[in-house]
Amino acid sequence: MSHDAEARSRADQEATDWLIRLAEAETVDVFDAFEAWATASTLNAQAWAEVGRISHMIQAAAPAPATRAPRRRIWDGRGAGQGRRMLRRRLVAGLVASAGALLAVVSTPEAILRVRSDYVTVAEELKTVRLPDGGTMTLAPRSAATVDYEDGERRVRLLRGDAYFEVARNPDRPFRVLSALAETTVLGTGFEVRTMRDAALVGVRHGRVRVQPKSGHGAVLTAGQGVRLNEVGRGVAFETHPDNIAAWTRKQLIVEARPAAEVVDALRPWYGGVILAQGERLKTSEITGVYDLSDPAGALIALSRANNASVVRISPWLIVISFD
Repeated sequence: MSHDAEARSRADQEATDWLIRLAEAETVDVFDAFEAWATASTLNAQAWAEVGRISHMIQAAAPAPATRAPRRRIWDGRGAGQGRRMLRRRLVAGLVASAGALLAVVSTPEAILRVRSDYVTVAEELKTVRLPDGGTMTLAPRSAATVDYEDGERRVRLLRGDAYFEVARNPDRPFRVLSALAETTVLGTGFEVRTMRDAALVGVRHGRVRVQPKSGHGAVLTAGQGVRLNEVGRGVAFETHPDNIAAWTRKQLIVEARPAAEVVDALRPWYGGVILAQGERLKTSEITGVYDLSDPAGALIALSRANNASVVRISPWLIVISFD
C-alpha cells in the first residue's frame, strides 16, 4: 500500500473512532478535541465526510433532535447486550458547529464530479442509459460516468462506482471504458467495470474484452473471467460463474472469500444513510455469501451473524458494524 493510501486508511479509521467517542462523550473536551482533529488537515475533513457524510445529515436532522430514534443494537453476533447510550444533544450541537468548516472542504470534489459527469446516480438508485449506438450502460448507486462518441471511437469514462455494459463489437469504431487504473476494450460482450478506493475490477458475463492496466501486461477475458487491479494497476485474475458478474443489476451482492472491508464498501451505496465499519478484523475476515442489496441493513445483520461481528443502529440513517 502506498504512503497516500495508508494515510487515507488511517484517516478513515480515525473518523470511525471519533464517531464512537463522540457518542460516549461526557465532557466538552471531547468535542473540542474532535474539532481540532477534523480541521487539522484536508484529509481528516474528507475522511469524516466520506465515511460518514455526517455533516450533511445532522444539519438536516438538527432542528428536531428529540424526534430522532434512539440508538439501539439490532444484532450482536457475540451475544446479547445493551447498546451504548443515546446520542446526546451535545453531540448534535458539536457536530453541527463543525459542519460548516468541513463542508467548505469536502463539498467541492462532489460538485466537480457532478459537473464533469454526463450521468450520476445517488444512493439506492439504479439507472440504465441507452447509448448512441443502441447499447446500454447500467450504473450502480453512487456512480458517475461520461460518454463520448466522437472521432470515430466510442468512449466511456467511469469516474466513480460500478457500471455494466451491453454493447456490440464494431472494429471500425472501438468501444472503450476508461477508469483510473485500466482501459477496457470491447470485443463484443456484456461486462462490468468497478472502481473502488484504491482498486478496480473488470468482469465478463458473456463475450470478450481486452483489459490494459496502467502498468503490466494486458489480457483478454472471456465469460466468467475477471481481473482485480490494485492501486498501481497490477492485476490478479479470477474466475466465477458468469451470472455472478454484475449481480448487483439484479440487486444481489455475491462474494467469494472477499475481505469484510470490501463487502461493507459494496453495501454502502445501497443504503440511504451511512454505514461505518471498524475493527482489526475488517481486512482479515473473509466473507462468502449472497446478500440482498434491496435490504442492506438486513445484509449487514446476516454478515455479522456469520462473522462474529456486531451491528449497532445509532439512528435511522446511521449504522456501525464492528469487527473487534
